[in-house]
Amino acid sequence: MTTRDKIISFCDKAIYWEIIAIPFVASFSSAAVNIFIGFLVFTFLVKQLSGGIKNTGPTSIDIPFAFLIIIALVSFVNSVNMGSSIQGIFKLLKYGALLLIIPRQIKESGHIKRIVTAALLGLLLASLDGVYQLIFGVDFFRHKPYDTVIGLARLKAAFPHTNIFAGYLALFLPLSATLFLYHFKARSKLYSGIITFLGLFCLAFTFSRSAVLGLWLAILITGVIRRDKLVVSLLIASLLVAPFVLPKGIRKWSKTTHSAAEFLLNKERFVLNETSLNMIKHHPILGVGVNTYSLNYQKYKLHDTDEGTANTMWYAHNIFLQMAGETGILGLSAFLWLLAVLFKEWIKFYRRRKDDFSRIATLGIIMGVFAFLVNGLAETNLYYPKIAVLFWFETSLLLGFFNLNKEGAK
Repeated sequence: MTTRDKIISFCDKAIYWEIIAIPFVASFSSAAVNIFIGFLVFTFLVKQLSGGIKNTGPTSIDIPFAFLIIIALVSFVNSVNMGSSIQGIFKLLKYGALLLIIPRQIKESGHIKRIVTAALLGLLLASLDGVYQLIFGVDFFRHKPYDTVIGLARLKAAFPHTNIFAGYLALFLPLSATLFLYHFKARSKLYSGIITFLGLFCLAFTFSRSAVLGLWLAILITGVIRRDKLVVSLLIASLLVAPFVLPKGIRKWSKTTHSAAEFLLNKERFVLNETSLNMIKHHPILGVGVNTYSLNYQKYKLHDTDEGTANTMWYAHNIFLQMAGETGILGLSAFLWLLAVLFKEWIKFYRRRKDDFSRIATLGIIMGVFAFLVNGLAETNLYYPKIAVLFWFETSLLLGFFNLNKEGAK
C-alpha cells in the first residue's frame, strides 16, 4: 500500500467515526461538536487533496442552499455590523460543510445504522441528565440548576436554556418513537421504548408548548402515514385529557391569558412579530443583514415587551420571520425552496424504498425536522448554534439515505 493509499484509508476511517460521534456528543457538549466538525472538514480536505474523493454529483438541496448563502452575502449591503454578518456567513459555511461531506461519505447501510444508534444514545444520555437534574437540582455534566417559571421546574440538562433542550428533544424524539413503534423488535424495542419514554418525560418538564405541539403533530402525521389508528386515537384523546393533568401553576396562569394564541406564544411574542414585520417592511428584499436581527431590534421595535426588557436585543422567536428580517423575502424563499425539495425527495424515497429500516428511520428523521420547524414558529431554534447544527446534521443524514439509495439503484 502506497503512502497516498494509507492517507486515504486513514481519512476514510476518521470521517466514518467523526460523523457517528457528532450526534452523540451533541447531547452534552457544543465544544465537542465543533471539534468533531473541524476534524471532519480537515480529514475530508486531506482526502480530497490526496485524490480520494470521487465526484458523486450534487445533492437535491445543493442549489437552494447555495442561493441561501449568496443572498446572505448580498445582504451585507444593509448590515449594521460587518463582523456579526461575517460570523453569520461562517455559521452557514459550517452547515454547508455538513451538507457537502456527510451525504457523500455515507457509503453503506451499516454506517447509517451506527449514526442512528449514536443519535439514540445521545438522546438517552441527555434525557438521563434531565432526570438527574430534576432529582438533584443540577445536571450531571455542568452542575447547572434547572430553570424555573411560575413555580415550576423546567429541565434543560446540559443545554444553555430550557427551550434549547426542548428543541433538541423535538428533533430527535420522532426518530426514537418511530423506530420503537414500527421497526424494532424484542430487546431493541424495549431499549428504544425506554429512550422514548425518558425523552417524553423530559420534554414534558421543559413546559415548552411549541416543542410539545411540534412533536404531537409529528407523531400524529406519522400515525396517519402508517395508518395506525391506535396512535392517532391516543393522540386525539390526549387533547381531551391534557387540561385536567396540567400542573396547577399552568392552569392558574392560563386564566390570565385571553386566547389560545396568547397561551401558546405569550404576549411578548406578538410584540416580537410586529417588530419582525416592521423590519421586513423597511427591507423586504434583502433584509437588514445576515446575523444582525438582534442588533437591529431596538431600531425597528414598535412596542416594548415589558418594562424589564425595554433595552433587550431580542431574537424574533420565529425562525421564518427572523430569516426574512435578516435576509429578506429572497433569503426566506431560498430556505422554503430547500425545505420543499427535501420533503419532496423524502416522499419519493419513502414510496420507492423497500428496506424497512430505511423507510422507518427516514420517516422519523423527516418528522423530527418537521417538529423542529413547528417549534421554530415560536422559538429561534435555527439560530441557537447548539441545536441549529443538529438540524443541518439531520438534513445531511437524510441526504445520505437518498444518495445511498441512488448508488444501490445503479
